[in-house]
Amino acid sequence: MHLDTVETYLRGVAFSFTSIAGQIIEERRALPRRDCGLRPWLVVWACSASAGEEGDALPVAAAFDLLDRFMALHRELAADAVESSWRLGQNLNAGDALCAVAFRTLASDVRNARRRLEAARVVGTAILEAIERSDDAGENEALTGAAMEAGAIVGGAAHAMARRFARAGRVLGDALSNSDPVRSQVLLMQACEQIRAVSAPEAAQTFEEAAFRVAQRAA
Repeated sequence: MHLDTVETYLRGVAFSFTSIAGQIIEERRALPRRDCGLRPWLVVWACSASAGEEGDALPVAAAFDLLDRFMALHRELAADAVESSWRLGQNLNAGDALCAVAFRTLASDVRNARRRLEAARVVGTAILEAIERSDDAGENEALTGAAMEAGAIVGGAAHAMARRFARAGRVLGDALSNSDPVRSQVLLMQACEQIRAVSAPEAAQTFEEAAFRVAQRAA
């Protein structure tokens, strides 16, 4: 699922933190992901499905990895569910640092600057929506849609096509958050149907296999 490539790219990201925030970030990055790294994978997949190159997608995929960890930390802090020896303020600083590094990673390459800027706008809007809605459903819908849209954008998709990827991603995010297994299956099928309408059969099959695999693990 491209995740080894994303992780390799992340090793080259300069975090430059020698403070407690840096220690917390390293601890958070070592934690297993609850969604198997779906959104970073979707960025690379959508870029490829839009005839883009993996290298164009990696900074955006890495940014989503960091943003997912930022959102998870702040979500746990809000629920008073962080298992940490660090104080609240230190954890907040670490979360903010993760967000800052994510956006710095997005801006790390001037190639295709217009596409990268548009992807950053999509990501920023999604983060604000996820925070405003402040629940798992809102976060999954906003960020999964943004991952698909941002990947399509850096892959060179036209605006209308990128929006279609975004809509499919939002449906997928809704499916992964839905506690009703029947409704979740219906939504998964809707997302896959939308993807079949905008991508080649092989790419659509890869998307479908990944979506159902993650849904099964989340059930």
